[in-house]
Amino acid sequence: MPKSQIVGELGEQALLLPALVNEGLVANDQAKYLMTLLQAAREHADHPHREAPDLKRERLAVGETDAELDAVVSRSHREEAGSYSIPHSHRIYESLVNDVRRMLAPLHAVGNGVTAYEDRLQAFLNQTPIPAGDRLAGAVIDQITSGSRTAGDSLHLLVMDLHKELNKLQEHVATEKIDGASVYGIADSDHSLIAAFMAGVNRTRELKFDHPGLGTTATRSGERLVIQNDIGMTAAHVLVIHVEGSRVTLTYTDVHIDRLLFFQSLFDRFAVAWQDMVSKRAEDLGEELYHLCLGTFTARDSADLLAYLTHLGSRLVFLIDWNRARKRLRKFARRRVCLDVLRWAADNDLGHMGFLALGGDQLIFDALRAGGRLPLPPAGLLSDLLGPERTSEFLKFTLQTASEGLRSGRSEFLIRDEISAELRHYIDTAHQWLLASAAEQASLGVELALAARDMLASSGQKPDRDLIERVVRRARKWEHRADQLVSRSRGNQGEDVTLIVNLLIHADDIPDALEDAIYQLSLLVLQGPSEPSAALTELAELATEGAREYLKGVETARCLQRESPREDVEDFLGAVDRVLTVEHKSDDAHRRAQAEVLNFAGDFKQWHVTSRVADKLEEASDAMLRAVMLLRDFILREVLRR
Repeated sequence: MPKSQIVGELGEQALLLPALVNEGLVANDQAKYLMTLLQAAREHADHPHREAPDLKRERLAVGETDAELDAVVSRSHREEAGSYSIPHSHRIYESLVNDVRRMLAPLHAVGNGVTAYEDRLQAFLNQTPIPAGDRLAGAVIDQITSGSRTAGDSLHLLVMDLHKELNKLQEHVATEKIDGASVYGIADSDHSLIAAFMAGVNRTRELKFDHPGLGTTATRSGERLVIQNDIGMTAAHVLVIHVEGSRVTLTYTDVHIDRLLFFQSLFDRFAVAWQDMVSKRAEDLGEELYHLCLGTFTARDSADLLAYLTHLGSRLVFLIDWNRARKRLRKFARRRVCLDVLRWAADNDLGHMGFLALGGDQLIFDALRAGGRLPLPPAGLLSDLLGPERTSEFLKFTLQTASEGLRSGRSEFLIRDEISAELRHYIDTAHQWLLASAAEQASLGVELALAARDMLASSGQKPDRDLIERVVRRARKWEHRADQLVSRSRGNQGEDVTLIVNLLIHADDIPDALEDAIYQLSLLVLQGPSEPSAALTELAELATEGAREYLKGVETARCLQRESPREDVEDFLGAVDRVLTVEHKSDDAHRRAQAEVLNFAGDFKQWHVTSRVADKLEEASDAMLRAVMLLRDFILREVLRR
């Protein structure tokens, strides 16, 4: 045969190539559905007590119209000698083989290595007997669905390899470009849809910097527009979008479940219906498991449809190297903080690739060293020093500065200096966020002291049970809040903040003692009117005065720096001195309260509760003194000497 004739025939076939590739991709989807159907049927047969999965949505998504297949899984059962009774096994087998042949058709058209794939298909047919009726051996299911190359070739592996070849051909046969997307065989109405998707891709494309990815192809399959984006370099990281009328169905696969969940979270403003995630094994991908999810969005009108496609396209860049960024951030904060930072960077169109381009975790370690010290203990996190909220703020600043700096052309030297200076500020002020907790804790102490004083003052009146019970419940709530402040501070490390954590721990005795005093007072007041003793009244007044002075001391300490005016330092030291004075007066009042037992007119039980109230009020004053002295030592030794 003359070469010209061969070329002519190949040329004629090439005209049909886009349609053949399109048909091959449809066959790929249908083959994967059928293999999933067999795997699910076998799994249900092995574990009949489990609920049979419903694969109807998957069937409809690939364009399979035979509704009888929906009952295959639930009607499957295990037989003797490792065989399975699976309805329509013979037809499923033949459909699978036919799907592979449809995937081979485009390779026949270009003569591109098709012989090797034909030989693999023939070897499979020779080794795997055609099912007899509805009975299928477990070994045959393995030969069809296995994803492990170490276990030998399988129909599943052949389908995967052919899919890669079809993706290459799809790019090759594209007949036009729409804003960077390679498209072929589309309808006129598809242009606006593809353009909307590419508007989103192109709006955020620069956030990946020089990293490969985001290549887009589009074609039409019957009534559906099909858009595929390669995202990044990972084999199992795939996004396929089907647009049919006002409905958009996206299929997303990923080896990292956290990234899949992150991707789903990026669509809060759209009512995307996510199906349950499915996890599958595929050792050929370099990962034992990959995860698949389907999301469906139905637009209200054409504007809503275009807006969704644009938003979808704009989010893909934030998936590139996402897991690497998460791992780098994880060296400085706990998982929740890192996920929050990455979500914030995506929502604000900043991304994480600038951070990675400048070294990722090494960028922050260099900033710590540039500050003259590395305050993190072995295996410690930056959040152990700064706390989760401030660490989140700093990491967001780092990602923003890296992204905006590189995109605006600022030098890497300047960007690194800006991040180092910001981190130095956070380290130098690490104590302030804990002092804010101490101030909230102290304000709770004031509220509790006032409640105790007011309840004692009302003891000479007829008791209002509802009011008293509300005060007791509120006091308990305040005491619990104070405990939470201490719990939140525990685990923070570093010389500076450890001192304030100890302060919070000691100061927690204040609300503990006052809450107990309020409860004991409620028992007394509910017994009926009785005039409180002068010493007990004085103890309550002193506790209130001491709580106010301690709060003033903490609030003043929050503003103190080495360069603070002398008047501010004097205000702080004056508050410390007044707490000391209150404690001495409380000791004296407590002794007078104890002495009043000799003249106590009530019964022994009332005296026991009264004595308990006096003890708790005096304990609160003692705790105020211990806390304010710890605060004094910290301010004089660590803040004013900086």
